[in-house]
Amino acid sequence: MSKLLEFLLGSILITVFTVALLFFSAVHYILRAGDVTDCTWYASARAWIDANGDGRVNPGESPLRDVKIHVADLQNQLATVSWPAITDQDGDVQLSMSIPGCAETIFEIYVDIPEGYRITTRPRLAVQPNLWESSSKERVYYFGFAPEY
Repeated sequence: MSKLLEFLLGSILITVFTVALLFFSAVHYILRAGDVTDCTWYASARAWIDANGDGRVNPGESPLRDVKIHVADLQNQLATVSWPAITDQDGDVQLSMSIPGCAETIFEIYVDIPEGYRITTRPRLAVQPNLWESSSKERVYYFGFAPEY
C-alpha cells in the first residue's frame, strides 16, 4: 500500500508542477509579447486660406484643398511615411503613424507650399507624441496660406 501511495503522490506532484510550468510559460509569453507591441499615433492637420495673414483661422476664411502634408520621424527613424497626405475639400487630412515597440520619438510635420501662396504659419512643426494621453483629445496642426500678390 505504501508503494501505491508513493506512486499516487508522485503522480499528483508531477501533474501540479506540469500545470504550473504551462501556466507560467503562458504568462511569460503574454507579457513578453506585450513588450513588442506597436503603438499608433493619430492626429489631423488643417490647411486654410489665411486671408488677413494673421496665422489664425478666422470666421469666413476658406479651407485649402490639395495641400501635401508630410510626417517624418526625427528621433529614431522607426516610423516613416513615404507618401504625403493630401488635404480634402474641407482642408483636413487625417494622420496616423505606426510606432514599432511604442518607442519615444519626435515627429516633424511639414507642408509643401502650394504654388501662388505664401505660408503664414510655421512651415515645420516638431511634435513629441504622448502615446499614453487620452485618445479623446484631438490633436490638430494648422497651416495657413495667403495668396501671393
